[in-house]
Amino acid sequence: MVIVYISIAIVVLSIIYLGYIALHNLKETKKSLNDLSETAARFQEKVDKITEETNQLTTTTTTISEGIQSKKETVQGVIQVAKGTPEPFKNLVSSIKNTPNPQREARDSQLTEIGDQLVDLWGRYRLKRKSKHAE
Repeated sequence: MVIVYISIAIVVLSIIYLGYIALHNLKETKKSLNDLSETAARFQEKVDKITEETNQLTTTTTTISEGIQSKKETVQGVIQVAKGTPEPFKNLVSSIKNTPNPQREARDSQLTEIGDQLVDLWGRYRLKRKSKHAE
């Protein structure tokens, strides 16, 4: 009968030891789950921050794209205006040239006269030079 009592004592001690191990494992599991929850919360925080920065970047990119498009349209408008400018400019220059100007006409005739005198002097100089070389 002693063996029965020893066997019962071993079974009881085994059950007590099993309960202790189960309780210890439960505490460790809870601790691990808490750590995992905290890690998941920190990870979610970082994901939220990245999402926010992505949204800000998207907004900034959109703003920059709109600014570039606006500037592009402005430059294209200036180019179109510049392409149309030569014809009116030519007309303006032509009308200025065709406008009677007595001062310009007098100056043109003076220049023509001076030019004729210079040609005459050049001709005389060449004749003189030829006559000196011929002697």
